[in-house]
Amino acid sequence: MKNATLKNGLKIALVAGGMVALIPTVYGQGIGLQTLDRMLVPTPQKLERGEKVFAEQCATCHGDQGQGGAELGERNGAQGFVGTEVQRSGLESIYSVVAHGYATETFEHTPFNNLFFQDQWAVSHYVHSLIDNPNPVPAALQERIRQEAEFGVCDPEIRGGIAGLVEPSGDEQLAKGEEIFAAQCASCHGAQGGGDGPAGGALNPPPRNFAAPPADWTNGTSALAIYNTLFSGIAGTSMPAYGHLAEDELWALTHYVRESFVPAENQEPATDTQVDDVCRSLSAPPRPDAIPVNDAMRFLAADAADTRLIRLGQYDAPVLAADADASNGQQIYGQMCASCHGSQGAGARNVGPYGAFPPFLHINVGRLVPAAMGGTYQDVAARTIGGVHATLPDMPPVATLSAQSWKDLQAYVASFEGQGSDRVGTAQPAEVPADDLTPEQGASAPAPEQVPAEETQN
Repeated sequence: MKNATLKNGLKIALVAGGMVALIPTVYGQGIGLQTLDRMLVPTPQKLERGEKVFAEQCATCHGDQGQGGAELGERNGAQGFVGTEVQRSGLESIYSVVAHGYATETFEHTPFNNLFFQDQWAVSHYVHSLIDNPNPVPAALQERIRQEAEFGVCDPEIRGGIAGLVEPSGDEQLAKGEEIFAAQCASCHGAQGGGDGPAGGALNPPPRNFAAPPADWTNGTSALAIYNTLFSGIAGTSMPAYGHLAEDELWALTHYVRESFVPAENQEPATDTQVDDVCRSLSAPPRPDAIPVNDAMRFLAADAADTRLIRLGQYDAPVLAADADASNGQQIYGQMCASCHGSQGAGARNVGPYGAFPPFLHINVGRLVPAAMGGTYQDVAARTIGGVHATLPDMPPVATLSAQSWKDLQAYVASFEGQGSDRVGTAQPAEVPADDLTPEQGASAPAPEQVPAEETQN
């Protein structure tokens, strides 16, 4: 009876969820809203990369720089998009076609889900740069892309197959689950699932007692809830993610725990949300192969410039206090900042090494430009105090600077040459009355924004 109830509940969830299924052609997981916001910002690095991807992947159909006329494109019905009314798409609309594909009765654009999402966005920015007066992006599409980024994407075919996974397949599966439980779980949860294993005594919160009522479970007692808990772990507890186990091992462990330790009256049916969670877990692409450390460091360095432009673009133009004294700021800079950032903020010196054992950490000191002084002096103080100066040894005690010192220091650094990005750095610093700026001490500035180590401010 309980299996029939569970299966009926799952069928209802599958039908309800199927009506609002997300894009069927891209099965990558959510990249997070912060990463999405970065992807939405055009930078020279993205455009340069996008042009290269376009030449490799798109020009054979759409022609050089989207002008059309390519022989393969004309045979397949592909068009250029420069100077046409048909393809005046906005950025997110272009991305949707690149990542998810597009089909009509006469034409089908294949999804380029073989590309990394960074390349999908890069080529979308490049195509967008070629289009004059692009159309506004529908709000529904913007929201859908944000939902994908936040929650991931569920493959509908996988979703339809989940119904066959939520019940044990037989004694062999349960025996396999028992073996995995003994090796992976019993030390904390106990041999009988009572949460009394020898390794669980020191854990806070304690391990789950599987006989507890559903209200005491973090994610619930349905087969899907248990599966997703095993796959993802539980944040803020000692329950780790077991995503390294094979899918069949996770289901074997799920069913062994549920059938052996969870009383029948406590076994809940699956919910639509749980179906989506498991579907996204199962839809995750294979983990990429490891790459050499040197390649990883090179990729991080290339990405740092893009990240810097985006962050500096969020600061707006510097707002200087009327009583700021740049000459005094120069003295403060020479005493506290120049040893790392250079006399004119060039940032030529790496700071380090830090750490007791190799590989040692060296900080790449970012160049200081006027955009780094964006906002009021309190904004600058908050970013600096909450950045690398607060986390690494041997850094100048910038939190002890007075409000006047921060005003002076901001005014001096804002006079440096250089642009933070193509969107900021050229604006002239604004000046506001001194009385409009508080607090009296930079150390009392608003909650600081965390600044990555390579982009120290002072």
